[in-house]
Amino acid sequence: MKTLFQTWTLSRFLYLAAGIFFVLIAANDRVWFMIPFGLYFMAMAIFKFGCAAGACQVPQKKEEE
Repeated sequence: MKTLFQTWTLSRFLYLAAGIFFVLIAANDRVWFMIPFGLYFMAMAIFKFGCAAGACQVPQKKEEE
């Protein structure tokens, strides 16, 4: 279990927390169309794809002098 969370970054924890928050609030308020958004954020954190994997950064182009 320790090795499972060793490679997690702060952004992955934040995506997981946001996903759980969206799902719980949507279920509590019975706003069913919001649950897929929460599940998407949770999946990004758990399966490490999208922005949770650091893929949303724009690479810096270094100019040669």
